[in-house]
Formats: sequence, structure tokens, C-alpha cells
Amino acid sequence: MRLLSTLVLAAGLVAPAAFAQTAPAATPACDGTRAIVRVSEIKPDSSMEQFLSAVAAQKAWYAAHFPADKIFVSRVLERGASDYSTTEAITYHFYGGGPEPKHDADFDAFVKLFSASSTIKATYLTCIPAGMAPAK
Repeated sequence: MRLLSTLVLAAGLVAPAAFAQTAPAATPACDGTRAIVRVSEIKPDSSMEQFLSAVAAQKAWYAAHFPADKIFVSRVLERGASDYSTTEAITYHFYGGGPEPKHDADFDAFVKLFSASSTIKATYLTCIPAGMAPAK
């Protein structure tokens, strides 16, 4: 009986810890530059030109608020074709360091342009090795 009560007491102490929420893990160290890479699909009722306008608005906002950030689009080549995709693009956002600026109406405006023109298929937070990222 003593063994049973000891096991019940031990289980009671361990169970709450097993279900407790833990803080999110810290982002690992990066020996270069952090970047977000997104694969976007252009919506059928939109166009690549509208998507590129959203990117231009995003670049302008970051240039005004955080000029060390670098943002660009990489056009995707169609497989077996000699042309660029009109339905898919990859964007890169290299962070210049420091805290994210506060969002404002202009920020919301470029996000709205992205929402109207595209759907994000995949997002990756990456660490680009030192010396491989665009110059700041």
C-alpha cells in the first residue's frame, strides 16, 4: 500500500509539469543574415504585375522605416519552357537587424495588395551564411 501511495503522489507531481505550457524556443544563433523566403502563387483573378506592385510597396515601406532590410523577387522559370512563370514567384526579405518597425496604414496597404494578388504557399525563416547575403 505504501508503494501505491508513493506512486500516486509522484504521478500527481509530474502530471501538471507534463501539461504545462512552455515558452517558445529561442531562435538559434545565425552566423550570417536572417531572411524570410516566401513562395507565392498568383491568384487567377490577378497578375504578376499586381504582385510586383505589392513587392514595390513593401520595399518602399521598409526603405522608409528600416533601410537596412533588403527585399527582392526571384522569378521562377517554367520547367521545360523558355519563359518565366506568371503564376509563381519567390520573395526574399533579408533583415538588416534591430526590432521590427511598428506597422501603420502604409504597411497594411501593401499587405492588402499581397492578399489581393497572391497566396503564400510556403514561408521559411532561414540563415544566409555570412558573406552570401546582399550587401547592407
